[in-house]
Amino acid sequence: MSAVRSKRPPTLGEDARALLDAMPLPAAILDARGNVLHANEAMRERAGSSDPSQLPGARVASSPLGRCVFLLPQAAPDPQMQRLASLGFMLAGVSHEVSNPLAAIHSMVQILQSKRGVTPETLEKGLESIAGSVVRVLAITRKLGNFSRTAGEAPEPQPLDAAVSEALGLLRHSRLADALQVAYEGMPDAITRARPGELQQVFFNVLLNAAQAMEGKGAIEVRAERVAPHKLRVRVRDTGPGIPEHALQRVFEPFFTTKPPGEGTGLGLAISYEIVQELGGSMSAENHPEGGACVEIVLPELA
Repeated sequence: MSAVRSKRPPTLGEDARALLDAMPLPAAILDARGNVLHANEAMRERAGSSDPSQLPGARVASSPLGRCVFLLPQAAPDPQMQRLASLGFMLAGVSHEVSNPLAAIHSMVQILQSKRGVTPETLEKGLESIAGSVVRVLAITRKLGNFSRTAGEAPEPQPLDAAVSEALGLLRHSRLADALQVAYEGMPDAITRARPGELQQVFFNVLLNAAQAMEGKGAIEVRAERVAPHKLRVRVRDTGPGIPEHALQRVFEPFFTTKPPGEGTGLGLAISYEIVQELGGSMSAENHPEGGACVEIVLPELA
């Protein structure tokens, strides 16, 4: 293990380094071999020459550059501090994800500027390419904004059925819904606690992920049930190809996706996982023995 240091390789963007330095928690980014690409001052003081990922309170997540490591207090941390720490895991990924569409925009603008008498067809294709890249950047920043939202609003009672039904309604209006079969077995009396819009976001992210995995063709079965005193479970099963074995342990990691480049940010399930954890629940994914993927969301039930 190399000593913790402020090495600045060209693969680590200045913006990502500056954001890491601004974090109040000890933080570091390691490459795939465990060498420290950058550590903020708090991490350098805590870790010295030790491996940051082995220190008490270390929380580790993967990124396109390797591993992101944060040290959380041993006492129960503030929920917003937990969310900020999770957001910090995304720093390297943000730099990687946003740089691709921005590079495409820059290249297309240069092409259009270099040509005289650009034909309407070329101009139209160029503008379509730029618009598509802008939409991708906006999607990333919007999801990051959702992830890092402040916890100013207190959770309040929320009917489980209403949240699932709203998410299903959003799915039906998407371009993937035409050939989908969706069945929902609900619980009209089930009440949990969440901030407005949180559960709808969780369920929609899971449903959309299932629809995308099936390319809009197949069936989604959603079932809500009481699995223990004061515990509710929502089970979402699809008839798609399932989750690759190597990805099962990583599906909730920020910026991890099995989708082709340009078709997913890898943030939807990560955001959903953090929301559910903050609400005192749990979220898991597995492959069904008869085929397809299953995602289970367990939430506390109000007495």
